[in-house]
Amino acid sequence: MAKKYNVQEEAAERFYRLPKVFFISERYKKISNDAKIAFAILQDRLELSIRNHWFDEEGNIFFLYGNHQLGEILNCSKPTVIKIKKELHTAELLEEKRMGLSQPNRLYLLKPVADRSDVEALMNPENESEILGPQQKLKSFTSGNQNSLLQEVKNFNTNDTELNKTDLNDTEDKINQTISKLDLPEVLIQVLIKNKKRLMDDRIQVRDIANHYHAHQGLLNLYQYADALQYSLERTPGRIKSITARLTKAVEDKKKWLTSHESAVSTPVREELVPDWLHKSETEELEQLNKEAMEAEKAELLRKLEMRKSL
Repeated sequence: MAKKYNVQEEAAERFYRLPKVFFISERYKKISNDAKIAFAILQDRLELSIRNHWFDEEGNIFFLYGNHQLGEILNCSKPTVIKIKKELHTAELLEEKRMGLSQPNRLYLLKPVADRSDVEALMNPENESEILGPQQKLKSFTSGNQNSLLQEVKNFNTNDTELNKTDLNDTEDKINQTISKLDLPEVLIQVLIKNKKRLMDDRIQVRDIANHYHAHQGLLNLYQYADALQYSLERTPGRIKSITARLTKAVEDKKKWLTSHESAVSTPVREELVPDWLHKSETEELEQLNKEAMEAEKAELLRKLEMRKSL
């Protein structure tokens, strides 16, 4: 009986296209796997750009994604997005065009290129197993020396174990366990949890941050150090190679800013000398005017009396 197409099965069987030339050409071999996967994801979204009418006068398709939106699409932090874009731009796989004030930049995905040597590598694989038939592959595998086969399996397991250990150091569980064991204030723990993705992407050891805090906590108060830590994790472009060096610079910058701010606040402001009469109230001014008028009227009466006596 013929089987009908099922929407869930169709969704599960969809996949991204990843160019083989990325793994053969010397031009693209040094690109990180994150950048290669990002290219495949963006390539898949070309249809979405067409539906949104994101193409210029020449018909070239572009994207209108900021770094934050790209981070959501690629499921990575903003610094990782910047790093990926730089890699793709260097490999001439991505072009960014500035559109002016208050307009988002346009991202153009560029097609990968292959030279003659790449074509030969694709058409003539070096590995014999890729051109052997199924029966030849089985015969070649089973007819090998048992000791050499065991050695190959042993070597494979050893490499696999080392890989698993490396991956384990970067897992979220590992970071959570380390944070819970360290003696850190709650405000610093919240900063670390908020930037857990950055810690994993850049393979930052939380213990290094804890050691740096205990060594420098006398220079800043707790909340000032938390600001320096958050700034380092959220604003540092590219990959953080040394979190200790980055934090030391952030602490120094924070301390300089605080010093300059305090000196600006403590600078005395020149006081303006104000005449005493400006401080008098309106009532006092009226009383003074009435007093002067009465004195003048009194003097005028005395003058008239003197004139009468003289007559």
